[in-house]
Amino acid sequence: MINNIWLVIFILFLSASHSQEVTVTGIVTDEEGQSIPDARCSLNGIPNNKWRTDKSGNFSIRHQFKDGDTITFNHVAFEKNSIVITRKLLRKASNGMIKIDLVLPYRMLEVLDVIANVPDTVFGTQDYSVADFEFNNQSNLILLTYEKTLKKGGVLRLLDKKNEVVDIRYVRGNATELKKDFRGNVHLICEEEVYLIQTRDEHLELFLEDRDYFFKYVLPVIDTIGENIYFSNYSELYPAFDYMEFDRIDSSYNPVLTVQDDLMMELYRSEYKYVDVRTKLWAHNKQIETGIDKEVWVGATVFTNSLYYESLYAPLFKYGHDSLFVFDHYKDYLFKYTPDDGFVDSVRIAYHKTARKSGWEQPLLQDATRDLIYGLFLLNGFTYLSQINPQSGGVEQRFKLHFKYVENIQIVDGYVYYIYRPFESIQKKYIYRERLTV
Repeated sequence: MINNIWLVIFILFLSASHSQEVTVTGIVTDEEGQSIPDARCSLNGIPNNKWRTDKSGNFSIRHQFKDGDTITFNHVAFEKNSIVITRKLLRKASNGMIKIDLVLPYRMLEVLDVIANVPDTVFGTQDYSVADFEFNNQSNLILLTYEKTLKKGGVLRLLDKKNEVVDIRYVRGNATELKKDFRGNVHLICEEEVYLIQTRDEHLELFLEDRDYFFKYVLPVIDTIGENIYFSNYSELYPAFDYMEFDRIDSSYNPVLTVQDDLMMELYRSEYKYVDVRTKLWAHNKQIETGIDKEVWVGATVFTNSLYYESLYAPLFKYGHDSLFVFDHYKDYLFKYTPDDGFVDSVRIAYHKTARKSGWEQPLLQDATRDLIYGLFLLNGFTYLSQINPQSGGVEQRFKLHFKYVENIQIVDGYVYYIYRPFESIQKKYIYRERLTV
């Protein structure tokens, strides 16, 4: 009996000698050195809701650690990574402190075995090809079609609910595309003109618009909430822009968010240092004439034509009846905004960080009827649509389209519509659709 007591005491002493109360601190970052807030951790596979990184990615964990204890950090946008507390680390603890920094790799899209659906042919004929399409306010398809090329004569065609042609209009000028504005109106964009397309009693009507007015006051408007209009001053020739809010009641303008690519802006402005004297003199005269900085003039005319320049992409979507989502791909955050409370939430996004591996492409796509937002990924010629969770910023359900190299993708009421022509085929371009299921 006495021997057993001494054995128990010895085991307890041995266990205590290999455990030590210390504080483990550090910072959790991504592969580019940016801190990761709200990364949660577990000890030996058991979650602890009290342990997580703060807004700057810092963490501090006080615990009675023993050799082999494992602290694992998890974040929805990143792969998990772990810290193993070894006996060597415990011996080297200075004043009861252990400092360890950790890097979480970006989460890659998992390759899923998805059974491809057999696409439905929405519209197609061997008489002409479909160049572009839009749904009008009555959910009828408006097609921009051509026989040989758009430059040799585009034709607008209106389809009824059975997707049969009920009216046509020949286009004057060189048509390029169809655009839908924030009110749901469809516009025909030509090289020199813009037309408003209206449908009445299954008939197409075209109205010539002021081109400058359309591009300055209509196209920049993204959406409305109540009496508030939301628009941007985006320009593809400048690496920053603002989202603005206009209140129609008191005619006030309020800034919502500034989007800027800091590295691109630095390169953009530094281009002035390397141009020749004649260009610098021209830019200086432009600054005196317009008040716009000479570095901006050189950046817009010289740097934007280089291989290093990429125009910004940070879309805004209306979500529900009273919210806006801004996907800032330069701060790596999804911001939620409401007119009454301003920015009420933000979550980290990282699906765009590994574009070369994941195949991420622009644009993001929204099914407005279901308030779902999808990321577009191109891998080996196939297009994948992955739903983005606005609460976590993570990428969820993944859907693989049946055909390779599809064009003009739109998502409407749970279906994905696109234009496709088989490679090296005599078939014209048809419109297909597939139901979004995984």
